[in-house]
Amino acid sequence: MAQERNTEMTEGKPRPSYTRYHWAKSDRENPGRVHLLEHHLADVGACFEALMRQPTIRKRLSTAGGLDDLGESLIARLSVFAALHDIGKVNMGFQTRIWRDDDLPGKPKPRWAGHTDDVVPLLTDQDYATAEWFFNALGWDDFLTWDDRNGETVCAMLVATLSHHGRPLQLEGGRSENPAIWRPFGDLSPEDCVRRIGRLLRLWYPTAFEPEGRPLPSVPAFQHMFLGLCNWADWIGSNEVWFPYVDSQQDDYAETARKQARQAIDAIGLNLSAQRRDFKNVPEFGNLFGIDGSPNAIQQTVRDTPLDRPLVIIESETGSGKTEAALWRFARMYEAGLVDGLYFALPTRSAAVQIHQRVEHFAANLFPNDAPPVVRAVPGYEPGADAASVAMQDYEPWWENRHENDRPWASRNPKRYLAAQIAVGTVDQAMMGALKVRNAHMRAACLARNLLVVDEVHASDTYMSVVLEALLDAHIRAGGYALL
Repeated sequence: MAQERNTEMTEGKPRPSYTRYHWAKSDRENPGRVHLLEHHLADVGACFEALMRQPTIRKRLSTAGGLDDLGESLIARLSVFAALHDIGKVNMGFQTRIWRDDDLPGKPKPRWAGHTDDVVPLLTDQDYATAEWFFNALGWDDFLTWDDRNGETVCAMLVATLSHHGRPLQLEGGRSENPAIWRPFGDLSPEDCVRRIGRLLRLWYPTAFEPEGRPLPSVPAFQHMFLGLCNWADWIGSNEVWFPYVDSQQDDYAETARKQARQAIDAIGLNLSAQRRDFKNVPEFGNLFGIDGSPNAIQQTVRDTPLDRPLVIIESETGSGKTEAALWRFARMYEAGLVDGLYFALPTRSAAVQIHQRVEHFAANLFPNDAPPVVRAVPGYEPGADAASVAMQDYEPWWENRHENDRPWASRNPKRYLAAQIAVGTVDQAMMGALKVRNAHMRAACLARNLLVVDEVHASDTYMSVVLEALLDAHIRAGGYALL
């Protein structure tokens, strides 16, 4: 869905749109084809807002913040922060990265710059002069009223959203100040762009700026989960298939972004409203697993355990049917609306591959009308979200038959495995949500809505046990459920 470059003529030569408007995304094959910064901010803000419309995701973030529900004003404020994730791209060291030598003859381009670490000097007052006009143009005084800790929480949330690439910003000993990249260059003015974005945010999310809105929770767990969800929203909002490039300013673009965000959330299977509406009830035990017979003693014991227990441990000998007991519990928890999906974690790659087909059969019986893809979350193997796939350009797979849409989206990158509704994989994929590794926040946020099943948990060594304990603690504190 490529669009022609928006240009105007100057002295008989076309002027690319990126020399007149700030851009956020450019085409690798044709860098002159761009998506404007304000539009990408609207895309990601809309994706975050759409994630908040999914009841279980919204409930988990509320629980992480110690709230019964976020409320509309708080959702709007969080969406504003999500939209601000790429605000650092207004600097001219970033903007001129795609400029050609003849775009502004006679003037050397500013030094190359990024858009996250290069904002740190503004946050730490190393570059006080730039920080002063930057936050004034954004209307930061309004933001400072959003918390009851003299702006401390708001500042922490800004740091969280600027860390959306999966690694927290390094505020101490990080990038040194570079005032030159924040000055006007050619026809572009970073200050004017920030001021326009500040005005647009108030048009997109007026509820956020109402004085009676709820303060932002100051709980670190809330900020961590917000960062994970912001990271998730950016992954969705950066897909050109769902958000085609638009290189001319459109005052009503926010409504387009919201519509496309809803379509993207539907396409990848995060919106479960239709699935839940069509879901009748959990089949009888034998029908659910395609066997003759009734549950045995251990399976019946798990059946009788209250569904709202956040952590359940099954201990029984090998071959006693613990896997079926765990899957049966998940089916009933889904029916009760306690979880959206399942991550079945195993200690080895071979074990995950072996269990995968059993879970596929289970899912087909649980959702006979339209079973969701069961992702094989084992890097190096076919993702298992369909019978056959072929890797295409830019690593986008073509799915041969069952899923003629984007529902296998989570299977296309290991970082997204935990975004699947149902996945079977190695336990390390979940454990990375509790380690200081890139995208840990997104992994944990994606996992929060699902039942985490850890098989063969007794095989964990001391190191794995400590990491798993930290993962379970965070998962359960956010209202999640686990079974060992």
